[in-house]
Amino acid sequence: MIFNTWTFGCFALIALVIYWGLIPQRYRPHYLVAVGCIFYAWGVPAYLTLIVSLAVITFVIGRLMLRDGASPGRRKLLLTIGVVLITGVLVFFKYTKFFATTVNQVARHDILPIPQILVPLAISFFTFEFVHVLVDVYLGKIVELDGLDFATFAMFFPTLVAGPIKRYQSFAPQVRHIELPSDRELALNLYRIVIGLAKKLILADSATVLTGPLTAPGAFPYGRLDFWVAMLAYTVKIYFDFSGYSDIAIGVAGLLGLRIPENFDRPYWATNASVFWRRWHMSLSTWIRDYIFIPLGGSRRPPLITLLNLLVAMALAGLWHGAAWTFVIWGIWQGFGLMVHRIWSQFVVVHVRALARPNVAVHVLSVALTFAFVVVGWVLFAASSWNAAMIALHSAFIGVASN
Repeated sequence: MIFNTWTFGCFALIALVIYWGLIPQRYRPHYLVAVGCIFYAWGVPAYLTLIVSLAVITFVIGRLMLRDGASPGRRKLLLTIGVVLITGVLVFFKYTKFFATTVNQVARHDILPIPQILVPLAISFFTFEFVHVLVDVYLGKIVELDGLDFATFAMFFPTLVAGPIKRYQSFAPQVRHIELPSDRELALNLYRIVIGLAKKLILADSATVLTGPLTAPGAFPYGRLDFWVAMLAYTVKIYFDFSGYSDIAIGVAGLLGLRIPENFDRPYWATNASVFWRRWHMSLSTWIRDYIFIPLGGSRRPPLITLLNLLVAMALAGLWHGAAWTFVIWGIWQGFGLMVHRIWSQFVVVHVRALARPNVAVHVLSVALTFAFVVVGWVLFAASSWNAAMIALHSAFIGVASN
């Protein structure tokens, strides 16, 4: 059920009217769980069993780790089992076809059959939330795991489609104290939903019309200007598309009396790749930091290993976005940007004091360069294949090849 449809609008309106008009406060969490199940089952009902099963596994393993007397070794074993199960499901549904296709392409022969697997709705999001819960229980950041709170967390329908990726510690305490939004909160959340719909329907969808040269560069005799317009249009599209969805999710959650994380904070005004990722899809970037980069050693390792960790973390972030090598290369591109920024800030700026002083010209140049870096990266993200991406970039920067 997509947010920018009449189906979702009617669903959300009916759910809210019943929620505030008929459901007593103590039963609102139960109602949210039931509504979340209906929402998830709307597309492919069979996959409701999948998310419920993974939620139960996560909860049971989390509770076992929290039991008195659970030894460190037992807790680590339980964590390993839980993470392997959850990520294994993600890999099976989302990447089996990708891996089989890659093997066949490398071998230049159909060694493996290409499975036709329907990817469950939002599997990338709910698996990341479940992994977060298990890891934070293991680390002692979650000291109590309540069944109703967790079920509400797992099946909260505003975040099921496209996030933001929630944290149990900040979400669960709200569940038992849900109150009707004030008039001001009601107005702000409705405004947030309207802004999100405007971003998606007016700005993102309008920009989509101009992105053809990136998605199908050989479909028409495009000129260099067409590719530049397409690059900038896709930059507009992806921001307003994704931030629009986040705005709607945050607004609907607010109407339900619950707060979820912000996801965007003017990312195209960033002065470097690191700032960009602190402002772009913030719930994902903090997840990557906390559950991939830091476990790899974070910034505590030698400089060369730290740079490699950045590259690995961002490559995995790219793969998370989609099962294609273009997404992996996009992630590596972003990792390269983070590496360059780290080298620049730690080994250049510290020795050249003039660069560290506030300077309007330097600030403007930094924003422009970062924006250009991001725009080039979006070509990899948008293209249907590596060849299509190379055609688009060659056409934009060097010139359209003549027949």
